[in-house]
Amino acid sequence: MKKWIGSALVYLLLVVGGYTAYSFYASEDVSQGEEGSHDEHQDEEALGEEEHGEHEEEGNDGGHDDHGEHEGESASEVQADVKLEGEEMIITLTDLEGNPMDSLEVNHEKLMHLIVISEDLEVFKHLHPEKVSAGVFTAKADLEDGMYQAFVDIKPSDLQYVNEAHPVMVGDHDSHEDAHVHLEPETQWTKEQEGYSVTLDVNNFSVKENVVFSFDIEGASPEDYLGALGHVVVVDEGLEEFIHVHPREGEEPVFEAHFSKPGMYKLWAEFKLDGKVYAFPYVLEITE
Repeated sequence: MKKWIGSALVYLLLVVGGYTAYSFYASEDVSQGEEGSHDEHQDEEALGEEEHGEHEEEGNDGGHDDHGEHEGESASEVQADVKLEGEEMIITLTDLEGNPMDSLEVNHEKLMHLIVISEDLEVFKHLHPEKVSAGVFTAKADLEDGMYQAFVDIKPSDLQYVNEAHPVMVGDHDSHEDAHVHLEPETQWTKEQEGYSVTLDVNNFSVKENVVFSFDIEGASPEDYLGALGHVVVVDEGLEEFIHVHPREGEEPVFEAHFSKPGMYKLWAEFKLDGKVYAFPYVLEITE
């Protein structure tokens, strides 16, 4: 009897000891499994953040490229060459492959407007070259010796065009190297020519909003000139920026323009009065 009880106790101890050992090792495996899952989760999060960072960088690069392509699209697809032979100005238009380009739309009754301005900003001529062959136009220009900048104002039918200054030298080059001037702010807004008086009113002088030019003309009423009541041409003092605008719709000579940068500008307002065209000059200072 005692031997049986002793055997039972030994058996019971073996069972309890085995169960205890099993529980201990099982719980240790579960703990290690949970730690492993946590580490894997952290690795996945790190990988996700890295991939997300790469995605954002690609997106930023893509946006920059789009911006660059957009800027590239603003480049002129038409090349203009301006030469002076005697008193005749010859303008040649070509596409980017060098082929003659004369697919132009009529713009204010003309295929081409040629604005010629001396570098001292004293001479202003608005010419209308005539087509003589494919892509070639000519105009008579009575110019005194000096350095000029010519602006070919056209409206191509299909190609994009950027109007840029083209230097034209008349006479000796060396004697006119320092022809650029520095303009002073205007103090007299009323100009007179041959008995006609024109007063300019400007609503603001800021690059932050469009500038409205209103003209009060005394002595005559403006007549239709090239399909409008007048024309306004503006250049900066360095003859780099060119603006050519026409009046708003209506019966008043009111114009609107936008300036891309502050600085000194010269403006010519052209009006046809009693059958003759006059250009009234003004100086503007555009601010921030």
